[in-house]
Amino acid sequence: MRRGAQPAADIVREVLVDALAARTVLVGRDFRFGAGGAGDPALLVRLGHEYGFRVEVVDDVRAVHADRRVSSTWIREALAAGDIATAARLLGRAPSVWGEVVHGLQRGRELGYPTANLSPDLEGFVPADGVYAGWLVDVDGTRRITYPAAISIGTNPTFDDVHVRQVEVYVLDETDLDLYGHHVEVRFVERIRGMAAFDGIDALLVQMADDVERVRGILR
Repeated sequence: MRRGAQPAADIVREVLVDALAARTVLVGRDFRFGAGGAGDPALLVRLGHEYGFRVEVVDDVRAVHADRRVSSTWIREALAAGDIATAARLLGRAPSVWGEVVHGLQRGRELGYPTANLSPDLEGFVPADGVYAGWLVDVDGTRRITYPAAISIGTNPTFDDVHVRQVEVYVLDETDLDLYGHHVEVRFVERIRGMAAFDGIDALLVQMADDVERVRGILR
């Protein structure tokens, strides 16, 4: 049964109590859960008393730069428009996605810009198609390693043979980096252009070189 179709009290018992053994739960005043949205903060407080966890109801947070309540909807809207600056301001950090590096078509390597391709089963909200300056963080192993990166999102319209949106990451000045099978975080800093189809490989290579230099300047 989908969680949204379950009675609210069952979700609390199965998720917060049995699975998570929650001690403190924070929710917004407009939080709703369970079948028909019947669960609300008041119900959660009552169930918290019954099961032994504390509930804190957090007041709305409004953006300083705009008369609007900060919400996941607003953040998703900003990311869908490629507005990384607004999303970062609302989140208080750089927006990110996480996933495993998988094998791709190897076209980036053939062009001199080998990329780490993230599995489609990644976590996080993928921003609008385009090219971004950002960081790749290798989270596998005993220490986290952060690399400056140019990030491409889209279906590679120049070649028209990719049918699923991809997140591809070129680590600046690295041609022999082997990240296959690694789990990475990709942090977005700034969108530098939208996705476009180019008239041949030569035109694409000129643009890619320019993209890399712009990314280098942003991250410097």
